[in-house]
Amino acid sequence: MLLLQDKYKRSLADRENVRTRLEKQVKDGKLFGIQSFCKDLLDVSKHIVADILGKVADILGKVADILGKVADILGKATESVPPEEISDSNPHLKSLYEGLKMTEAQLITVFRRHGVVPINPVGEKFDPHQHEALFQQEVEGVQSGHVAVVTKIGYKLHERTIRPALVGVAK
Repeated sequence: MLLLQDKYKRSLADRENVRTRLEKQVKDGKLFGIQSFCKDLLDVSKHIVADILGKVADILGKVADILGKVADILGKATESVPPEEISDSNPHLKSLYEGLKMTEAQLITVFRRHGVVPINPVGEKFDPHQHEALFQQEVEGVQSGHVAVVTKIGYKLHERTIRPALVGVAK
């Protein structure tokens, strides 16, 4: 009789263990059944995020290019006015010139605040990561391989070149 009771108790314990194991497997199945679905979604979202970041970078590059062109135009406009013309005898030109200079200064301040700095490398060693060589010429007083002329100022966003400076290099 004791043997039967022992077998009975063991079979009840085994049944309870099987039931507990099955409950855990069902619970795990519910929890992890969508694991491959989640992995697939993560892969898709990774591609979507990469695509969005690529588009944002393109847009930022275009905005930086446009703002660089605005800065170029402001600089060329103020450089084209002879200093002797900026006088009280020509108040309209003087006012226009001063307004352009203030706008240019504000634009440069905003650039610097956001990590955009101009690249104006006259006299520096040519660096293909920051400069785009348009021509080479012999220039007295400028060492070979150094920038002799800047035709268009470049810009860096923090340490990344977003527009190379267009330069002439001494040979």
